[in-house]
Amino acid sequence: MRPLVNVTWDGGVRFTADIRGHKVHVDQPRQGGGEDSAPGPLELVPAALGTCVAYFVGQFLTTRGVDPTGLEVAVDVAGAPDPHRIGRFEVRVKTPVGMPERYRDAVVRAAETCTVHHTLSHKPEIAVTLEEAALAV
Repeated sequence: MRPLVNVTWDGGVRFTADIRGHKVHVDQPRQGGGEDSAPGPLELVPAALGTCVAYFVGQFLTTRGVDPTGLEVAVDVAGAPDPHRIGRFEVRVKTPVGMPERYRDAVVRAAETCTVHHTLSHKPEIAVTLEEAALAV
C-alpha cells in the first residue's frame, strides 16, 4: 500500500515529498546549512494551517452566496523552547470586500473548524518505526 506522503533525500539537506504524485520540495535556509531553494519543513506547518483555514472560510462564504475574491489568510508563528517548536500560531483572515457583518463570528468559527486546526489543537499520536532499505542488485 502506498503511503500518503513519501519523502526522499535529494542531497545536502534537501528532500522531496511525494503526495499523490504532487512534488513538494523542502530545504533549509543558508544559516541551517541549506541552499534556501525551497521552504523548510517547519514552514509547511503554518502553510498547511493557512490553506486549510482559507478553504474552510472560502467554502463558508461561497455557500452563502458571498464572492470569496479578496479572501486572504496570513499566518505568523512564535517559537517555543524545550523542546524547540512552534509555540503559537497567529492566523489573520482578511475577508472579502462586502462580506455581511452578520457573518463575522461565523467566519471565525469556520476557520477554527478546519481539519489542520483540529489536528494541531488535539495532539496527534505519532508512531515512528524503522525499516531497512533493500540492497540494490
